Amino acid sequence: GERSPAERLALLEGYRQQLRRLDPAPGADPGTALPTDPALFDALAALVGQYQLPLQALHDLLDAFSQDVTTDRYPDFAALLQYCQRSAAPVGRLMLQLFKHTGIHIDARSLQRSDDICCALQLINFWQDVAVDLAKDRIYLPQDDMRRHGVSEAQLRVGETNQRWRSLMQEQVARARAMLESGAPLVHRLHGRISLELKMIVQ
Repeated sequence: GERSPAERLALLEGYRQQLRRLDPAPGADPGTALPTDPALFDALAALVGQYQLPLQALHDLLDAFSQDVTTDRYPDFAALLQYCQRSAAPVGRLMLQLFKHTGIHIDARSLQRSDDICCALQLINFWQDVAVDLAKDRIYLPQDDMRRHGVSEAQLRVGETNQRWRSLMQEQVARARAMLESGAPLVHRLHGRISLELKMIVQ
């Protein structure tokens, strides 16, 4: 919207404090932000209790939203992947937890494969939306990779797709494909509709 970065961060902090109240740590400061959408958090509290949703995943999402306000460039792939671990991976972990009651067994390997798939999908979204993100003055292509391939922001802005650009994008696509393939065996640990949907997504 039209809110300033400071306003956005303050509203996100209000959400964060509301989330902390769902499972306050001993001696934790509840914060002083005004309640934000209390009805929403009442409903969320019921769902967290019903499905044992991991609150850390929700905190990670809020941290990613805050990062969106303050960060529009990423120095390297490691930094970008850390962002994806907060902006995308939590969604898969929440989905697995929601389906756990159907008899799905969730172990550390399943969580890692879920993270790989979700982060890969986030990267795929970035690589197909370079121009869309650039219009918002956001560049998710790692800055060191751009320099190594000889691709500048000026080149992105004029839409020049030469061999340097293709080489840069081939590297990014290969990373996303490798992560997607790494996570693909997760479909064999699932069953029912979620397994079918995940197979279609990976394909």
